[in-house]
Amino acid sequence: MPCRLSILTLIVATVSIGCETKRVEYRKRPAWMSIMGGDQAAVSVREDGTEVHWIEDRSRELHGFEQTIGGEQVRIRTDHEDGTIELRTVLPMHLVVNLLECLRRSEYRVIWTQLISSEQRDWYEARGDGGYDEFLSWFQRHRKDLATLLNRMHAGKVFGEVMISTGDEYGTVGLRPNVAYDFKLNGINITREDGEWKISGVY
Repeated sequence: MPCRLSILTLIVATVSIGCETKRVEYRKRPAWMSIMGGDQAAVSVREDGTEVHWIEDRSRELHGFEQTIGGEQVRIRTDHEDGTIELRTVLPMHLVVNLLECLRRSEYRVIWTQLISSEQRDWYEARGDGGYDEFLSWFQRHRKDLATLLNRMHAGKVFGEVMISTGDEYGTVGLRPNVAYDFKLNGINITREDGEWKISGVY
């Protein structure tokens, strides 16, 4: 009977070739691998000779992410048919999720127009025609460390590993000290504009 890969996240097969036995595993590729970008090998081999065949998880390729806030359904990301992207960041963690997804897809222009604060954008633009290029350079250089931080904040929220402190206009979202020491970046500064949270800095 054939195995159904859509149900199993790990399938182990033992194949006999003459007198030689080969172990094969089928695994879904973890989210952090996709976030880091670069070439992703379809098959890798462990030191013990086990072949690991990676299966891409397409469940994340959604047209939007839905949240329920006060009984109201809020779609925090919408990918329109014309190619445009619309983001909502009503809560600080919406900003974390959207920024992480944009980094995963290398959507730097979307980050520039929708996720960073107007003050930050003005600061870059005041530096001349190369303002966006300077912004882009910083995000590309720190993409791995920032994505690692955001991924841990997203995953660690349910375990109480994230500290969220907000006022009427400003706030921070970061890892607790007992977790943060292992990361190059520890959190983000946020500011509220027109009812939406934007990133104003990284620490």
